Amino acid sequence: MHASRCRIAIALLPLLSAFTASISSAPAQDYPNRPVRFVTDSAPGSAIDVPVRLIAEGLSRIWSEQAVVVNQPGAGGAIAARSAATAAPDGYTFGVMALSAFVALPGTAENLPIQVPRDVTPVAYLGGAPMLIAAAPWLGVKTLSDLIALAKQKPGELSYGVNGIGRLTHLTGELLQRQAGIKLLMVPYTGGTIDQL
Repeated sequence: MHASRCRIAIALLPLLSAFTASISSAPAQDYPNRPVRFVTDSAPGSAIDVPVRLIAEGLSRIWSEQAVVVNQPGAGGAIAARSAATAAPDGYTFGVMALSAFVALPGTAENLPIQVPRDVTPVAYLGGAPMLIAAAPWLGVKTLSDLIALAKQKPGELSYGVNGIGRLTHLTGELLQRQAGIKLLMVPYTGGTIDQL
């Protein structure tokens, strides 16, 4: 096993144990007796998908039943959120969404797919991922101040990637523009690529 994957797996063991314990306290003694779905709002290989796959792999071994990751990216998490929220409430479908599916979606549309806590019950926290700003070396910037100065010289010419409109990466980019008084070109990548300038 690759060293970084091994470290991630070891770091996730306590979470896996806690998650399994919360599931095993369910009334059905034979749970699960069929595959369990983990619906995620991220594309394969993304920051959310990788740990979910590691957890699903471990749960499949523990349960002797398959844990299946179902990727449904798009619409700022609304597609996956609707899919998970409208599944039968039988414990065989879990939604694994980015925080923005619960933070950014409310207030953006009248027909939201879910409402917390009405439609979902939190069962585990998988952790967070840091956000950072990085610039391509050919831009010649060394600091955030340099980047802001360049963006002021070239309004709308510098692009930044986000993992979807309305996601935290998008909102962070909007906040940076507002606070710094700059204009950037936002480029959404539904697959959840690394955000960059």
